[in-house]
Amino acid sequence: MTSASDDLVDLPIPAAELTVELDSGSHWYGGAHLLRQLWPLERANWEVGPLYPFDHGPNGLGSVVGTHWVNSRGLLVAVDPETPMLHAGLNAPLEQRSTFTPRYFGVGVQHKKSVSGMGYYDICVLRVAVSAHSDVRTATLAALSPLQSPHQMPPAVFFQRSIWTTWATSHADITQSDTVALAEAVIQNGFQPGVLEIDDRWQSRYGDLKFDSLKFPHPKQMIEQLHELGFLVTLWVMPFLQESSSACSEAKRLGYLVDGGKPPSILRWWGTQPVRAIDLTNDEAVEWFVRRLQKLQLEIGVDGFKFDAGEPCFLPKGALTRRQLRYPGEYTQLWVHKVASCFPLSEVRSSMWTSGYGGLVRMGDRDTVWGVENGLQSLIPALLTSAVLGYPFTLPDMVGGNAYWGQFPDTELMIRWAQASVLMPVVQWSIPPWKVSIEAKEACFAAQRIREKVLLPRIEKLAASAATSLLPICRPIWWLDPLDPETFCIDDQFAIGVDVVVAPVVQQGARERRVYLPRGQWLEWRDIAGIDHCQPHTGPCWIVVEAPLQKLPIFVLVHSDN
Repeated sequence: MTSASDDLVDLPIPAAELTVELDSGSHWYGGAHLLRQLWPLERANWEVGPLYPFDHGPNGLGSVVGTHWVNSRGLLVAVDPETPMLHAGLNAPLEQRSTFTPRYFGVGVQHKKSVSGMGYYDICVLRVAVSAHSDVRTATLAALSPLQSPHQMPPAVFFQRSIWTTWATSHADITQSDTVALAEAVIQNGFQPGVLEIDDRWQSRYGDLKFDSLKFPHPKQMIEQLHELGFLVTLWVMPFLQESSSACSEAKRLGYLVDGGKPPSILRWWGTQPVRAIDLTNDEAVEWFVRRLQKLQLEIGVDGFKFDAGEPCFLPKGALTRRQLRYPGEYTQLWVHKVASCFPLSEVRSSMWTSGYGGLVRMGDRDTVWGVENGLQSLIPALLTSAVLGYPFTLPDMVGGNAYWGQFPDTELMIRWAQASVLMPVVQWSIPPWKVSIEAKEACFAAQRIREKVLLPRIEKLAASAATSLLPICRPIWWLDPLDPETFCIDDQFAIGVDVVVAPVVQQGARERRVYLPRGQWLEWRDIAGIDHCQPHTGPCWIVVEAPLQKLPIFVLVHSDN
């Protein structure tokens, strides 16, 4: 679809709009991470709005965004991600449909030549591909096939050990003594060292990449001490420079910053300090920033980085860059491919057509609550959405959530969160289980042991396949039998490869749950005895299993007729 005008003028109306009617007999998957993550997708009300990564977007959009959708009947709808000012919505109130449109208005990034902030194109093209396939799995594979693969796995330590981050317990008040105390407590409480992530506010001024000398008087010695304890160490960074920093002064002098806004320095973000964004369209600016990160590694021995932000929603309206952004999501792509990809031990939170990145793609911050509204029940739907979008190396948010607003998990929530997380590709801790209760500590330790016995023997093969083909490590249950309609709405189970079904308990107070097993012979896996050969289950079938607080229901396929 195209729309043309005789002259380059601001257009107050959409150039083109495509609507796909959603029939009641099919279920939809893909699109994006949402603040209220529902599976299947037609359960959600996704207001029409800009389609690019957001930090709590106005239409509920999150930081991981794709441009394809598949349904349970094998239909694939894919939109060109390079469409300027692409908007999308699905099943908005009173409208049972999916809508795609390039619009000449929105929020965040706007066309730089437009005084009004609206779009400025003589011709705008909306490219949409619709194809029919035999089933939803085949449609998903068709959607993944044109995407770039990383061709290398993230470092093995991510899978074999855990990430421990300072965020949920210290937030911005982190200090050197707090960091070392966390590392020592991990070992003292029987957990293995892994990757220790020093989160926000280790710097005195954002962008200078220098430890706050009051909070971290001896950073190099600290990192050496953490290494001796068996940890690799990563630092939190973002593409923003604090205006009072020497880095910002240097970048401003060199022309490495995004301009625009009134005044030019205005940049809305979650912090209170005035900041400027690095111009990632400027190769010299990117090289300057990457060199500074590499210099920091050499000077103090840090092993990698947690790359936060990168969403174009933070850029000022009328953003002026060295090279005009072709579409807003390009800023995210530059952050991931040009910066984060330079560091093997790394993770990002924002993604849009960045499946070629070889690090971890994490879920957004979760609240310390049970529900699907950004709590425990949103983890599996987000994991499965990542699988459909081509991000197999998913990092779930920290066990127990972020402990914002005075929240803190009780024993039950902490245990169930750990059980839901430990068989995902990577597990991340921040709230120490031993600070919740002795029971929580013991159950979380047991969950880690389950990971070692169930996932680790399989992870190398699955991760190698994911690196070359984007085949998900953790898969929707319909992946095992894509023609079985019973699998289409299961939002609280997932498969590991083709032979394990994981069914965490995510309902508060539940001590049993229904589990669906696809075709084949299934045996329950038990922590102490291993596979229970006494009670085989022949699928497809629903069963009810006991799930006391210490138990994570797991089933292993021993024979398949598929």
